[in-house]
Amino acid sequence: MERTTYKINGLNVTLIKTDKFKTTDFVLNFRQKLDPNTVTSRALVPYVLKARTKKYPSKKAINQKLEELYGASFGVSINKQGLLHILSLRMSIINERYLTTQVNLLEEALAFFQEIIFNPELENGAFLEKVVNEEKRLLKEEFEALFDDKIRYSYHKLIEIMCKEENYRIKSIGRLEDLDNIDHKNLYATYQKILNEDTIDLLMIGDIDFNYVKSLIEKYLPFKDRKEIQEVADTQTKEIRTVEKVVEVKDVSQAKLNIGFRTNTTGIDPDYYPLILLNAMLGVYPHSLLFRNVREKESLCYYIASNIDKGKGIMVIYAGINHQDYQKAYDLIIKQLKTIKKGDFDDSLIENSRKALINDLLQTNDNTLAFLASEYSHHLFNEIFDTEQIIKKINAVTKSDIEKVAQKIEEDTVFLLTSEEVSN
Repeated sequence: MERTTYKINGLNVTLIKTDKFKTTDFVLNFRQKLDPNTVTSRALVPYVLKARTKKYPSKKAINQKLEELYGASFGVSINKQGLLHILSLRMSIINERYLTTQVNLLEEALAFFQEIIFNPELENGAFLEKVVNEEKRLLKEEFEALFDDKIRYSYHKLIEIMCKEENYRIKSIGRLEDLDNIDHKNLYATYQKILNEDTIDLLMIGDIDFNYVKSLIEKYLPFKDRKEIQEVADTQTKEIRTVEKVVEVKDVSQAKLNIGFRTNTTGIDPDYYPLILLNAMLGVYPHSLLFRNVREKESLCYYIASNIDKGKGIMVIYAGINHQDYQKAYDLIIKQLKTIKKGDFDDSLIENSRKALINDLLQTNDNTLAFLASEYSHHLFNEIFDTEQIIKKINAVTKSDIEKVAQKIEEDTVFLLTSEEVSN
């Protein structure tokens, strides 16, 4: 596997050459500071671009073109990472070496990318009103789907409460209440701002020729130079005097318990890898403490897991429980974290978690989209995604390191979504 990185005007490029895959995959990421005033309109823009262009005046025409590109896939997504709001356009094509006909498929794919990004169909110098209204309707449906999915709803509700004074409270898709104020004219202005001011990163992986790809990028992705956004880690926090506990009563068949913690550790900190291992021990795998002791031994939950946000340093434990088991489940969950803080665990728990993490990492090498996502996440933190180096860092973590990083973790907020009031 070979890697090269460079900058062409306003575009940061990372190319990875490997003959492991029969496809060539690439993703174009636009990143900007997460801002409550722009997040919703920014989230709409990629979907409007994906709907139609001057050359492809309908979704059907776009899909037909993808079929002509030997069944290429194209998609967009919206994410947040720490301080950043990230819009992604991704594409996967078969490597033209595996085609029986002579065709410059990669060039055709990048020409298609150029059309999507730079040539939306316009009317009087703005997006088409009917296209914007349709994408607004679809985004509204996504908000409604989020509300209906009580696992996701309760998770986001916890973050909103926990980070109510911080930009991190905002969902990556924005806010439902903003939609009425967005129209085809001001959304086009947002699009222009994205093109001219966002930091833009292109990542590509496949059996590619670096010089050939560079010539195509220069031809089809001409972004103007701009000031680059360097910061990613969101270290904004608060003093925790008491744990805030919020109960919301709704008609749900299964209560959702969410507990938020400040780890006070992000991807820029030297003890980030001990935190990853701690989280693996706590609630990622079947051997983890939460799964083993809360779900299996005591049967107090239908599901349970923990995760950490690399860019924000927040850890969330979430579980589906019977509402009458709330206090018992909560107490037992907190006990598992205290067990790690006290160092009251066997070395086998560390080693099993270490092996599981490394196995997941190695599997990333077999999936192009997962690989590019990991590559980009490391890029944001000024690191190279090198599995061998990461494995060395994971293997270097000691029991003492885990105990030390555990001491920094503070419980912040508890959110319970339930069909009936519960007593604390």
